[in-house]
Amino acid sequence: MKYIKQSLHKVHSKVLFVVAVALFLGCSSTKQFQLSKENTNAITLGAIVKKEGTLKNNIEIKGMPVLDQKLRVSLVEKEFTKASFAQYKKVFNLEKPTVSYNDTIAKKPIYLEVELIDDIGYASAINQDKSTSEYIRNSKKAGVISKIAVIPQKAIDMTTMTAAFLEPIGNQTYALTLYNEKERLTTIPFSDMVIFDYQTSFFCYGKNQRNQVVVMDITEEGKACKRPLERKVKKLEKIKKLVDY
Repeated sequence: MKYIKQSLHKVHSKVLFVVAVALFLGCSSTKQFQLSKENTNAITLGAIVKKEGTLKNNIEIKGMPVLDQKLRVSLVEKEFTKASFAQYKKVFNLEKPTVSYNDTIAKKPIYLEVELIDDIGYASAINQDKSTSEYIRNSKKAGVISKIAVIPQKAIDMTTMTAAFLEPIGNQTYALTLYNEKERLTTIPFSDMVIFDYQTSFFCYGKNQRNQVVVMDITEEGKACKRPLERKVKKLEKIKKLVDY
């Protein structure tokens, strides 16, 4: 009888997972691509992705978790280097790029680096979005777009900006917003950005006060999670079993 109950529980858990993934994928606009001129505006900071193959620019976008509040981002002006300019030309396949670059000239052209820095707020949003949470827990290659390199199509005045955010601006629609204290200065949709590079980060798991395994942080690809957090849910689940035993 005990074996039957355990088997039924396993079947029930699998059914719930399948339903959760189906709901998540059904609500998301799944897109598989390599970064190029035609689909650069498909990338959104904070988007859940699945890495495909070994190339970092070959990903499948699964969608966005539900955000009910704005998340802090950093907005930094960067000078083009040989490497970043080569990436820009590669994405847009430009014979005559709109941005001119000369390594011998002291003053280099500028682009913006936008990075999601509110890791705790983002992790909280993941944990509250049950379908997204179930998907990433059961996907070995799930990650998040945590940084993008962009050239704004319109000039951005950052002189009076005190903070920048990834902010929900409509039904499952998000944008970059700039503030001067509490006053919103401007809203920039990701479709208005020329995105030529991005960074993928992955999830770090820990245990909450209820001893539940949840997302607590994100970390760049190639970096380890800060202890006692783990990249793999199973490691924490094994610890839980030993404690329960």
